[in-house]
Amino acid sequence: LKVTLADVEATEALGAALAHEVQRGDVIFLRGELGSGKTSLARGFLRRFFGNPSLDVPSPSYLLHFAYSSDDAAPGATASAASSGDKSNGEKATTQLFRASATSLVPGCPVHHIDPYRLPEGKIAALIDFEAIFAAISLIEWPDRLGEQLVNADTPPRLEVIFEGFGPQAEGREVAFRAVGDRWRG
Repeated sequence: LKVTLADVEATEALGAALAHEVQRGDVIFLRGELGSGKTSLARGFLRRFFGNPSLDVPSPSYLLHFAYSSDDAAPGATASAASSGDKSNGEKATTQLFRASATSLVPGCPVHHIDPYRLPEGKIAALIDFEAIFAAISLIEWPDRLGEQLVNADTPPRLEVIFEGFGPQAEGREVAFRAVGDRWRG
């Protein structure tokens, strides 16, 4: 399936439509070149998921991980994913927590927006608890940077959104979808 997106508004609208389809444990990979519209899709998704059209959704490229939750989320549900595996080397994952709204489309479920673009492949696995992230809902830009310890042909089960085309951000793009695992097939 391919969809043509005329502009940023269409890209955000696709993200908003996806927000109505997710459930706890869903992983969505956002693939594409710099400026292809990955963060625009995430912005539309997060604003609709939390029912907050003015929610600030910047790119997590520099801070790696933004965690969004609603007031109906369980205490600590969002922060637990920020814990790192091995901090003996002194490095810590940087996670920015956002209280997005009073409610969400999946009550009590946080959404994690991750972008490991600036890290060497596989490095982020030592910084962030992906078991907790994959148990919630996650939007992951540059998923190839996660590394083989987190991603292979079959895991995690996911929907891949693949942006094709170049030019001004999120304008005139084609988006293809690829399902990995049973969840998104059918």
